[in-house]
Formats: sequence, C-alpha cells, structure tokens
Amino acid sequence: MSYSQQKTFEEFYFEASKQKILNNQEKALKLFQSALETYPKSDATMYQLARLFYQMDQYNQALYWSEKAVSTSKNYNKWYFGQLAQFYNRFGKYEESAKVFQSMIGEEPDNKENYIEAANQFFNAKKYQESIAVLMEMQTRFGIEEASSTRLEYVYTSIGESEMALAELEKLSKKYPTNTNFKGYLSDGYMKAGQTDKAIQQLKEIVALDSNEGFAYYALYNIYDESGDKDRAFYNLKKAFQADNLDIQQKLQATSSFFLQLKKNARVKKEMLELSDILVSKYPNIIEPYILKTDIYATLEDYVTARNYALEAIKVNASDFKSWSKLLSLNAKLNDPNLQIEDTERAIELFPNMAGLYTARAYALMEVEKFEEAANTVNEGLEVAVEKPDKLELLLCGASCYNKLENYEKSDGLYEKILNMSPNNSLAMNNYAYNLAVRNSKLQYADSLINSALILEPRNPYFMDTKAWVLYSMGSYENALEWLLKAVDIDPRNPEYYEHLYAVYNKLGNDSKAKEMSNKLKELSK
Repeated sequence: MSYSQQKTFEEFYFEASKQKILNNQEKALKLFQSALETYPKSDATMYQLARLFYQMDQYNQALYWSEKAVSTSKNYNKWYFGQLAQFYNRFGKYEESAKVFQSMIGEEPDNKENYIEAANQFFNAKKYQESIAVLMEMQTRFGIEEASSTRLEYVYTSIGESEMALAELEKLSKKYPTNTNFKGYLSDGYMKAGQTDKAIQQLKEIVALDSNEGFAYYALYNIYDESGDKDRAFYNLKKAFQADNLDIQQKLQATSSFFLQLKKNARVKKEMLELSDILVSKYPNIIEPYILKTDIYATLEDYVTARNYALEAIKVNASDFKSWSKLLSLNAKLNDPNLQIEDTERAIELFPNMAGLYTARAYALMEVEKFEEAANTVNEGLEVAVEKPDKLELLLCGASCYNKLENYEKSDGLYEKILNMSPNNSLAMNNYAYNLAVRNSKLQYADSLINSALILEPRNPYFMDTKAWVLYSMGSYENALEWLLKAVDIDPRNPEYYEHLYAVYNKLGNDSKAKEMSNKLKELSK
C-alpha cells in the first residue's frame, strides 16, 4: 500500500474496531468493509468481519470470511485457524473442524488442546479411528496422561471396545500408582465391564492410600449391599459417613432406603441410629442430622424423642421453618395441645406471616376450650393470610370456634363465606350441616349441604354420619340407622358412630341393640 492508502485503511480499521467495542455493529460492519475495499488483502479485516457477522447471526457470511482469512494469510495464525475450526463445529461441519485442528497440531505440536479438539471433532463426525489416531499421536508426544487416556477410554467404550477402554485406564493407573482419582476411574471401568472383584481391589487400594476417601467407601458399600453382604456393606457405609469429601446431602440420601424397613427390621434400626449418631457428631452446627434423627424416631413412633431432636434442630437454626414444621406435627401426634400452644406462640414470633401457624394455634386453643382466644388467633391469621387455601383453613377453624361460643350467626356467616369462595368445599358443607343438625336448625338446608358433600365424597364415613344425624334431627330414624351402619362398615372403630347408633336405637325402642352399642363404646374406650 502507498502511504495514503495505508493511512485511509488504518482510519477505517481502527474506527471500525472502536464502533465494534461500542456495540454499533452496523457502523462497524460498513467501516470494516470500507477498510477491505481500501486493502482487499487484509486478512485481519477478514477475521474481524467473520467475528462481526457471527455476532449478527449471519452465519454463512461469517464462515465465508473466516475461510478467506485463513486462505489469505501468508503465515500461520492460531486465532484465524481457531475461529474457523470453531465455526465449522458450530455449523455441524465436524470433519472440516477436525481437519483444521489437525493442521494446527502440525503448526503447534506442543499445544495439547489442539489434539483434544481434533479428537473430539473426529468423534462428533463419527470418524472414530481418526479420533483414536489423534489421541495416540498425543500420547506418543506427551506420554500417558489423564486427558488422552480418559478420552481414549470414552471413544473405545462408545464403539464397544470395552477391553481397549479398560486397557487405557489400566495404563493410566499403572503410570500413576498413587493417584486415587485414576484408580477410581479404573474401578468404574471394571464395574461397567462386570469385573466386580477387580473393582473392589481398586477401591481397597484407594482407601489404603487415603483413609478419608468417602467416595471409595460409598462405592464399596453399594457393591457389598447389592451382593447381600450386609456386614461389609455397613462397615463401608459408616466409613463413608465419617469421611469429609462425601458431602452431607449424599450421606442423607444414602439413608433414605433404610426408612422402609426401619420399623420391621431390628438390624436396620440399629444401623440407622449409628449412622445418624455419626452425622450429629460430625455436623453439630447444621440442622440436617437433627432432622434425620427426628424423622427416624417419628417413624419408630417415639414422638417424645423425635420432638426433642426437632428442638435441637431449632437451637441450631431457629430461622429454618422446616424444624418448626416437624415440631408442630409431632405435637399433634402427641395429642398435647398445651405444647402446641407454647410452640406456635414462639413460631409466630419468628414467622408472623405464616398463616398455617395461626391455624395450628387456634385448633390447639380449641382443644383446651379457650374458644375466645382461638377466635382471636383466627382473626390475626386472616390479617396475614394471602393464599386462598390458608384463608379457607382459617375460616373453617373460625366457624368451629364461633359455633363453640354459641355465636351461631357468626359461625354460619363464616361457613357461607367459605362456600362462596369454594363452592365444592365438602368439609365445610359437612361441618355446617352437622352444626345445623345439632342445633335442630334449617334442617332442609342442612340436608342439601350434606347431600352435596356426599356427591363429592360418597365413601366418606364422616359425611355418612352427618347425613344420619341430619335425618335423626328430622325424625327419620330408620333412614338414619341405614347411614350409620354404612359408616360403621367403613370405619368400625370410631366411637362417635356408636354413640349415634345408641341414640337411634333408643328412639326406635330397640333396647337390646342400644345396650350392645353401649357395650361397644366401653370396649373402644379401654
């Protein structure tokens, strides 16, 4: 170029580069094109045009100028070649990409990345022997090492050459006999090939080299567990639990299968308690081990101990609602409303916008007959409730509270509000109908409510009992008896059904049956 041409070219080129940095792509494109018109042999401009066209999603143009940059350049430029190889790859031209990377190997024989890229692209093109050849060339130059060996193992495995795949891992492990990662690869390879004994040997060598290698112990646990060798399996699982490099989530996941046999199998129970003790000792400052303990004892129906561990979890982190949820559930299992009242009060202080806490507290207050306080708690909950299901739960509880307070107008109003919000709420229909029947009020309406509920849940014995009690209040004792007998047939241990049967038989003048029901109630109360 003459001086004036060079000056003009540089003005276009550098301004184009500036506009490209500023993301003014159209301006940059025009300026690069003007630079190329000034000097048509500028491979650098071609390279920049290729990048720019690619960013603008004009892929054919991008590929064209990338190829031109490579063919125009008098000297090898790894950036030009690398861009072209990557473009070929992105456009699905894997063999062309592989050949570019292969030519880069010739220019830069000490750049390992080019060997791997060439092998990968040949693999993508389903040219497996070419991929293997590149990797073997890499090994010839650099010796046996992880990148080439593991890639060769993958290629051989993909084409069904399992013995060749294993041979690569064996060579790698042999060259680096103290590398536990390589022994781990080899163990996995043996397992895939069905050579369990060799896999076990590698895993044992790993733990001999590093007694804190949790993954190896866990792999041994799985092998022995599947083979039925429970003693060795548990030994290795305990070792895995004591290791640092196996994270707690993986350890917790390993315990999940134990729960199915926890109540039936004394051995499983003992092992589960040992494992959970290890976790509590190893991770005293996180809640998960205590939650695990809570779940174990809850499954064993030792709700007192389970509750104590839930409290320990709360001590560790009171801001995690999961622990509180467990605690409140256990209070319900223990049927201790006073504990529930105490714990929900503490929980509400921490989670004042959690509507479910107000519901749990209100029901507990109702159990100790503090109906006024329960109603106030419901109203507090309704102030924070956002989701419809939460509102419905609170309204149901409120309706029960006001019914107990004999504020029937308020109670009925809440039931009507629930049914306006949720017309198919069968529980509200049932409860509303039962309350009306007990009060001997609006019995026809009560009957229509329970009939609708039974359409939605025709096999619900509670609903059948309500239907019977509505009929009883209407004086239809024979029909009431029919519904009660259906309820007892489904749920024969509910004392309320026998109380109602006793009342019905008395009305029917059937003293022997009434006495039978009285005896049944005594039997159930033992």
